[in-house]
Amino acid sequence: MIAEIEGKISSTGSNLSERLEDKLTGDFFGSLRYIPFNKVTKSILSKTKILKENYTQILDMVNKLDIDYWDNNIEFWPYDSLGELDVLLDFEEIVIGIEVKLYSGLSSDDGVDNSVYDYVAESSHQLSRESRILNKKIMGTKKSAFLIFIAPEYNCYPICKEAYERNIIEDSVVIGYLPWEEILGVLENEVISEELSKYEKLIIQDLIELLKRKGLERFRSFNIECPNIDADLYFEFKGKETIDIDFTFNHRVITEGYYEFK
Repeated sequence: MIAEIEGKISSTGSNLSERLEDKLTGDFFGSLRYIPFNKVTKSILSKTKILKENYTQILDMVNKLDIDYWDNNIEFWPYDSLGELDVLLDFEEIVIGIEVKLYSGLSSDDGVDNSVYDYVAESSHQLSRESRILNKKIMGTKKSAFLIFIAPEYNCYPICKEAYERNIIEDSVVIGYLPWEEILGVLENEVISEELSKYEKLIIQDLIELLKRKGLERFRSFNIECPNIDADLYFEFKGKETIDIDFTFNHRVITEGYYEFK
């Protein structure tokens, strides 16, 4: 709904297949904002993994946020000449930018690697540009900036790690990654058990089913019915099957004849 309201999806849905990430972003965060920030979204964002050592205090800032109604703090796809974050959360002490991916990769990259040079070059890498957007947002303030990359687990960490190691993220911005599979786990195992109203639980249950529908559920087990597994037991298979083949043949072989061995 949010993606269509914001014009990402046309009113006829003609570009829907090209805008699935925007639809997921709008469906997910648009639904979460119906629930107090303290109840769900804070728990999700606090699971973000931080790459830069000694910068995990940014998560403490997230955990200290004490906000219920937060529609005034969230903005979808805010325009900036450098690019467009999917979600921008602006609080009193911290600005959080969120980049969401589902099936696609980054929208831009240029191979700039500042880890091997003495100078720092600006990069068109999507996360680099978005870190500069956040840097502008906090410039002249005492706010902290937090850039969160959300994507499926198989490429979430590698993309984020590469950007960090290439030193193309603004120094003032802390970057972290949060796989969709981790988010689903938080919703299933932590949030749904919280004290939510029946309406809030219904929203969360719908989001859980949505993420499962997208194939963002982690592998859990082989679902084998074997209740008596003992860690001290082991199984050993022995045996060797031998086949003796004897090609002893005393008959004359005739062209176009056929022979049957039994």
